[in-house]
Amino acid sequence: MKNTIHRLTIAGFLLLLVLTLVPNQWVGQDARAQTTQSDSGIVEVDVPVQGTYLRTLDWWPYWAPGVYEYDDELEMYLETSDLYHPEKPAIVDLEANGFTENDKVMISYTSKLYFSGAWDPSNPGDLAEDEEAGVVALFSATPDLKPIGELHRVPGAIDFGEDYTTLHTYWPQNLEDLANTLATKGITVDRGGDTDIPQDFLITPYSGMWVQVPRNAKYLFLCVSDVYFADNTGSLNVTVEKDTDGDGLPDSWEQDGIDFDKDGTVDLDLPMLGADWEHKDIFVEADYMSGYAPNPLAINDVIDAFAKSPVSNPDNVNGINLHVVVDEVVPWKELLNVWTDYYSMKNTYLGTEEERLNLNAIQAKKMTFRYCLFIDKMGLDPKCPGMAEGITCDDFILAFGAFTDGGSREDQAAVFMHELGHALGLWHGGNVKVNYKPNYLSVMNYAFEFNTWKPTRPLDYSQASCIDLNEASLDESQGLGYSEVTVWRGPSGDLLRNSLALEIDWNNDNVTDLSAKVNLNNHPDYPSPDGETLKDYNDWANLVYRFRGTRLSAASATPEDYHIELTTDQIEQMREEGKNIIVVSSPEPESKGSGLPMAVIYTVAGVAAVGIVAAAVLLFRRKSSQLPGK
Repeated sequence: MKNTIHRLTIAGFLLLLVLTLVPNQWVGQDARAQTTQSDSGIVEVDVPVQGTYLRTLDWWPYWAPGVYEYDDELEMYLETSDLYHPEKPAIVDLEANGFTENDKVMISYTSKLYFSGAWDPSNPGDLAEDEEAGVVALFSATPDLKPIGELHRVPGAIDFGEDYTTLHTYWPQNLEDLANTLATKGITVDRGGDTDIPQDFLITPYSGMWVQVPRNAKYLFLCVSDVYFADNTGSLNVTVEKDTDGDGLPDSWEQDGIDFDKDGTVDLDLPMLGADWEHKDIFVEADYMSGYAPNPLAINDVIDAFAKSPVSNPDNVNGINLHVVVDEVVPWKELLNVWTDYYSMKNTYLGTEEERLNLNAIQAKKMTFRYCLFIDKMGLDPKCPGMAEGITCDDFILAFGAFTDGGSREDQAAVFMHELGHALGLWHGGNVKVNYKPNYLSVMNYAFEFNTWKPTRPLDYSQASCIDLNEASLDESQGLGYSEVTVWRGPSGDLLRNSLALEIDWNNDNVTDLSAKVNLNNHPDYPSPDGETLKDYNDWANLVYRFRGTRLSAASATPEDYHIELTTDQIEQMREEGKNIIVVSSPEPESKGSGLPMAVIYTVAGVAAVGIVAAAVLLFRRKSSQLPGK
């Protein structure tokens, strides 16, 4: 009997092992073979700043540049020629530029666009913020501008990219009175209505949008996202680049290298540096002052964290390849001027000595490599060990001279990954500035940047595993949504940490409250308002890889962009406070709770489990004894 049970157990484990391993092997063998790549697929296009929303109409009593006269009745300038015809949208021929069905492409733009820039030709108007100067895009099967009411959109294309409902093609105000006035002058205005499609997708500046070319899409239409288009002046440039793995590096660069001046010679050999067009890559060059060469173990810890990340890739292997090239020594300066000295050193030392002999190689490197300096101290604050140029940028500083011991391996890894996170678009609360959130388990969060308060904290960005926490009504039975250890401020301001369990006694009253009120992230140095709803954020899924074309990539950081990080004094205070942290056990659900104490529940469950197993064994023995020969 015992031998029979033993054999069945072994057979079951072997079967489970086979079922687990075999499918994974099939996926790994077939993944890369099913993917093909050929064309370079990079195009830049100038978008008309006085264009329409994907169609063209005679619209407003505004004329092309020429002789202007001021109309007192209309209180505006009019040109004495034919009616102005709005410019057509920019139209990209996808096939002619190397884009085919299912290609992953990054669409981004840079602009210097003036709104209200042409009503008075002597006044250039107001320079639009990049968030305002958006670009509406549309996939079409034809390059023709169809009449009003006919759709351009390719069926299914709305599923590619973020849905965006455009405003009216014309001013949303009622133009009836103005139209009647114009009619007395013999001018007819087609007031129009909504755009020719119910939804398009809106491109965000710089970081852009990663979309997939849908079936039957032959053309891409691009327009300014502005209903007041007829008075715009300036420039708008859109880049469409095939980027299969979505890391902000075009496939052609990762396959063939960058020929910056298009002379047939590769100026920066990205494949030789480890680039893979089917797996996300991030490149960083690091220079350092004498005595402050980065600890290679700390750098490897960060590289390993990226490699183990849950980020998916076309090659079906998760993770990000972080390439950190530690290059050379830069001149010593005890207090580095932020950012003047930094930019000067970057302009001098970016690239290897060999690369600096080729200006095109340096230009290519500026488009692909983030840059950091390991220094002694920053003049802005000698006790600040790290600072990024801004949120989504290409420059950051590691000032490990701020630590009395130069920073331990753990310190260096934490600060390096934190500042790199800012360069990749992360705030201290993920997508918000809110800090110390107990449900945001990320190295970007000051509470978990170092392993001071939570010794078991991994060197990691958040994967958005936690539930929302409404500080005005905390359900302690739910904790973070799963069993995990975190750190927060109790009602009296004490620093608290829970044991590994689902329930968390947020107000430390040893009762499972279903509506506790606690300001969980109210740190003395970073006060936070009561009653916030604290949200987790998926850092890994929202990294901004592409920095080319951003304002901060042009070495122009201002105090509004960067911020002073934790100082070494604050870090030491955190370590001292961590020695006295109060470990809160799981609450007992009594009068204010719901149900029995957990100890009783666990005991009953254990007894029940033992009883079930015993009954099963007795039943098996009884059946076996009834078999022939028993």
